[in-house]
Amino acid sequence: METVVCEICGSGNGLVTLCQRDLMLGGSEETFTVVRCQGCGFRYLNPRPTEAEIGRYYPERYYAPTPPKSRTGFERSLKRFSRRVKRWIREDFYGYPASGATGPWQSLRKILLWPEKTRRVFRGKNILPWVGQGRLLDVGCGTGVNLKTFQEQGWDVYGIEISKVAAAQARDRVGDRIHTGTLEDAPFKEEFFDVIVLSHTLEHLFSPWDVLARLRQLLKPEGLLVITVPNASSLEARLFVRWWVGWDPPRHLYHFEKSALDRLLTRIGFRPVNFRTGVGTHFFMSSLDQFWKERHTGRVPFRKLIEKLVASPVCLISGHLGYGPEITVYAVKAPLQPACCV
Repeated sequence: METVVCEICGSGNGLVTLCQRDLMLGGSEETFTVVRCQGCGFRYLNPRPTEAEIGRYYPERYYAPTPPKSRTGFERSLKRFSRRVKRWIREDFYGYPASGATGPWQSLRKILLWPEKTRRVFRGKNILPWVGQGRLLDVGCGTGVNLKTFQEQGWDVYGIEISKVAAAQARDRVGDRIHTGTLEDAPFKEEFFDVIVLSHTLEHLFSPWDVLARLRQLLKPEGLLVITVPNASSLEARLFVRWWVGWDPPRHLYHFEKSALDRLLTRIGFRPVNFRTGVGTHFFMSSLDQFWKERHTGRVPFRKLIEKLVASPVCLISGHLGYGPEITVYAVKAPLQPACCV
């Protein structure tokens, strides 16, 4: 284990705010502590496993493959129609290259699709806008589930994944453009990517500052950086406290709020252009499962009913008010400030 200082302000003065075991995977009675920096308020794991130790907290079952869903013929037909509607929405509202005829029909289609596009945004089904030539990097791509979706949407995809087990699964899904290793040893040229995505990755990294500085080099001048992390100031974090699944010690080394993420990106040379928080129920129900598992035996009673009548409306409202379980930020490159002004 190693003791560290705050990644944002460098202060070594942290106040313990949480003590918890590894509830997600178990297998150990170790207790881990999350501290809040007394200088800037940023929360992080301290002490934490070293880079040499962290691998044992990522067993192979952490990257368990997702089995394909079985569907009836009618369900497959509905799925094909849904994919067509999504493609039209991407083309009409998010700048994706047109796959068919344009002109009056596309203008009419955009009017007809506007209510469905609005409904999807309200339900948190946001779509990544098309940028440049569509060259996309997923940092911490895991088993490649998200990369496969991006590839099917027309993106030219690349991935970085440190786990050999997960990287092998990602290659099976999208091909051989998966670098097994770290960002530092990835063989990519500067200003190579139009979009760089980190979906639930930044909180796992030992130095977000160094990683984001490197990503700034890899991103084209007009490129887009998209980061999604658990929201440490979410309603669910306050509701479930130590049982909130977003803490996930010791794999989550940092715990972000909007202000901390904004400050970090700005100092490195990015300009955040949009923040939003999620509206899904996954964090809520997983946290409820953790709480119930520690206090009772068996599964949560009436789980599906609770998700539909309680979790769904609570998560929807809190997400649109800025207190959803995860934060997504869209950022662009900004001119670097002189060292004296950082």
